[in-house]
Amino acid sequence: MTSSGLIDSHTHTQPTAEEGKEFVGRYGFHSDRQGTVGELLATMARGHVTRAMIVPWLPAQELVAEQVARGVDRDEAVDHVIEQWQRLNRWATDSVARHPDHLSCLVGVDPVLMGDVGVTSEIAEQIGKGACGIKVAPMFIHRRPDDEAMEVVWRCAREHGVFVLSQSGASRSAGEEQAWGHPAYFDAVLSAYPTVTVQLAHLGIGAEDDVASLTRRYPNVVADTSMQLGAMAPDEIVATIRRIGTDRVLFGTNYPLVDQVACAAAFETLPLTEEERHEIGYGNASRLATRQI
Repeated sequence: MTSSGLIDSHTHTQPTAEEGKEFVGRYGFHSDRQGTVGELLATMARGHVTRAMIVPWLPAQELVAEQVARGVDRDEAVDHVIEQWQRLNRWATDSVARHPDHLSCLVGVDPVLMGDVGVTSEIAEQIGKGACGIKVAPMFIHRRPDDEAMEVVWRCAREHGVFVLSQSGASRSAGEEQAWGHPAYFDAVLSAYPTVTVQLAHLGIGAEDDVASLTRRYPNVVADTSMQLGAMAPDEIVATIRRIGTDRVLFGTNYPLVDQVACAAAFETLPLTEEERHEIGYGNASRLATRQI
């Protein structure tokens, strides 16, 4: 265990147990985890996690399509899902206000559904309330990070001086022609916005070498271990982290989709030096939160 404990840089904690179970079940995970703040704080204590990042996120376009399939007017469905996401963002900042010593949060947006004005307004409001960064998921937005529709995200991050956590990896959704969040598509963004740090989730799962290529060329990109601890063999994940750079990787879990305590235990058993363990488990995330990376 690091002397400062761990910072979990990537959780999808939910407002209620019902919403937590629905979130976990949607993606085929089966557990008794509820995903609530109360449960998170308890698992943090067991896993020696001192701070966790709440990442408000919805598969917004999927939810719109599901409502339309049930006969709801598309414009009405879009408005409803945007309101649902705004409530989730507000809940996240309210949760941080109640637990400032243990929780941080991002503001989640979908620039395709929300549009430039909606994204700009939502980011400004939630950053003003205490969110410390922005969350996007190209895989579910169906736009590459270097697409014109995503420009508002990077522009707002630069204007507010915050970082962006993005889904990344080589995975394609069913029927999709490309992996929208492939790390290679971040090249132009990192070049055009050198003051905006981008956190690539899951070590760029399936495209880890592309993440390493980015970290060699750009100082404003990091990655997190969410969904990878326990999924990759210990020697393999350590080798991957070292290729990316131990100063560029953050401990993250993706709770409640996975067990935070088990991820913390898996991290602590990795064959890292104590200096590397501190960097990844605590130091890198701490510097990112204070905008020093």
